[in-house]
Amino acid sequence: MLGSLAFAACLASAVASCPFLAGNKAAHGIQNPHKQRLAPAQNARRLSLGFSVSAVKEDIENIFQNETADFGNHGPFLIRLAWHCSGTYRTSDGRGGCDGARIRFDPENSWGDNAGLNEMLDLLRPIKSKFGEVLSWGDLIVLAGSTAIESMGGPKIAFCGGREDDVDGTESLPLEDAAPGMNHLIYVDAGNATGQDVREAFAKMDFGDKETVALVAGGHTFGMCHTSRSGFEGKWTHTPTQWSNSYIDNLLNLDWTLVDSPGGSGKKQFNDSSGLMMLVADVGMKEDSVYRGFMEEYLADGDQLKADFGKAWERLMNRDGGDRPCLGEEVAAPVPTVDYGDVKAAVKAMLHSDRRTTDFEHYGPLFVRFAWHCAGTFRATDYRGGCDGARILHAPEKDWPDNDGLVVGADEPQEELAIVLLQPIKDSFGAGLSWADLIITAGSAALEDMGGREVQICPGRIDDTAEEATVGSMYLDPTIYLNPEFATASDLKRSMIIMGFTAQEMTVLNGGGHAIGKAHSSKSGFEGPWTHEPTTLSNGFFKTLWDNEWVETQSPMNRTQFTDVATGSLMMLHTDLAFKSDPEFSKFVKEYKDDNDLFLSDFAAAWEKLVNADRFGCLQEQAGTGDNLIGGVGPRSALSLGVVALVGALAM
Repeated sequence: MLGSLAFAACLASAVASCPFLAGNKAAHGIQNPHKQRLAPAQNARRLSLGFSVSAVKEDIENIFQNETADFGNHGPFLIRLAWHCSGTYRTSDGRGGCDGARIRFDPENSWGDNAGLNEMLDLLRPIKSKFGEVLSWGDLIVLAGSTAIESMGGPKIAFCGGREDDVDGTESLPLEDAAPGMNHLIYVDAGNATGQDVREAFAKMDFGDKETVALVAGGHTFGMCHTSRSGFEGKWTHTPTQWSNSYIDNLLNLDWTLVDSPGGSGKKQFNDSSGLMMLVADVGMKEDSVYRGFMEEYLADGDQLKADFGKAWERLMNRDGGDRPCLGEEVAAPVPTVDYGDVKAAVKAMLHSDRRTTDFEHYGPLFVRFAWHCAGTFRATDYRGGCDGARILHAPEKDWPDNDGLVVGADEPQEELAIVLLQPIKDSFGAGLSWADLIITAGSAALEDMGGREVQICPGRIDDTAEEATVGSMYLDPTIYLNPEFATASDLKRSMIIMGFTAQEMTVLNGGGHAIGKAHSSKSGFEGPWTHEPTTLSNGFFKTLWDNEWVETQSPMNRTQFTDVATGSLMMLHTDLAFKSDPEFSKFVKEYKDDNDLFLSDFAAAWEKLVNADRFGCLQEQAGTGDNLIGGVGPRSALSLGVVALVGALAM
């Protein structure tokens, strides 16, 4: 085996449980328990994988034994395929992972560390053809690696299915931002890496030190390296198709000599007198005091290594699945215990009681902002974030500068904070109404009151504790929005892909959000309304943007914004103007400025997508039924799953 995924030339490992059931452990080992939300059986529904896992595993097992394979077994090579498919995941933006199976396409397919893996794809192709579209390449690759581990005596692995294949490798292009001389940012040079290099590489994938040792030790139990692929040659153990903890025993107790790797690659490796090898990175880990401590622990307790290796493999395979449930498992169906129509009515009854002189005597824009900022953390790249959990009520999200004035605020009187204004409604409905559902309902009700179409929410959100919120918000971006002073149209498009929206959806959401309310210099640094009717949801933003001439000015906080020449009373952000100047965005601006009905319809659909993106169980309702959607018309099934956060600052 070869390749330097997270440094290992031929790593492999195992799965313990699905992320929806077990929660997502952060790098420091804390689990996120609030995602364990299975309802009683009578309130649950099961979505079928569409194929028999046991039948697929049986076919996979039949291809392992082959006299042309290393040691007569293709298992180690299939482990490597699964590892390299999944190991591209990174926490920074949720990109990478085997969901999409982009290893079949360039650029991943051409990475030097993936040399030779097309052989395994070809080996799996008849199985893929047999089961057809119901079995994705992503699921097949992961299942093949996990089955190989089990077949060689490794830990038992629970399969989490539901990956969806991409049609090309476009989404892997952003992964190619490695340092000069590196194939990929999560790889290290296995022939020239220290323990700290390994630690930094694995941390980008959300692995802590002990997990890293378990994963590497288990992976290097199997297979071997080849100079024709990785530039290294040899095996780590004398039993490369059988589970053991001999990798650690060999690494710690044998005498190793640094030599030139055979084949003239110019790389260095360590050899012993019995024909085994170690990578420079292996020895670098041994020389790291923290890593060595865990190695000695596993040397004394092989059963613990096996168990921990299985858990680490599960995280490697499923980390890009985030909070999305596995196909084939029971998903809780929302069982409302309050009348959400009454909740909406209570919100609407208080919207016009605003006596603040700064916000047009209407709480609507504030409540829309509250819902938007709660839901807008969702990342379609790894299914993390969103308003389920109401993490915006707790640190760190409540203290993010972009959320000033919602839960805490430096300048507002306490009675003007969004959470304080909604507290009486929360109290009146009691424990049956979660804060998360109330926040989303309040924003949706406000939009309707200001002229928007009736929108649907998917009830049943459950509030996190403070501890759960800390874990759930980990790796989410505290600067929810791009910098509205400097972000370009290209920046907007990169952001919307991470968040799961199309250019049209991003355009209509930005226009709807900036049709109401105003920016506050005390919060965002910008000042002023975007339209002359800031308590009416309409296509006014698009008309104002398109029909006016804008000049650059400075806000009271000395931030660059733009003012209309005609009245001098309206403002636009640099990012707003990008929607007018960019050809892809501007065609939608023109459509919406000329058709208010189209705008209202598309905005309602995009809003529903925004606030329900993390409600996986509800969104998996069969299109057209809408049994668990609270609102007016049936589900707008044309929308794909995803979300976007408003560029700049919504009703800042």
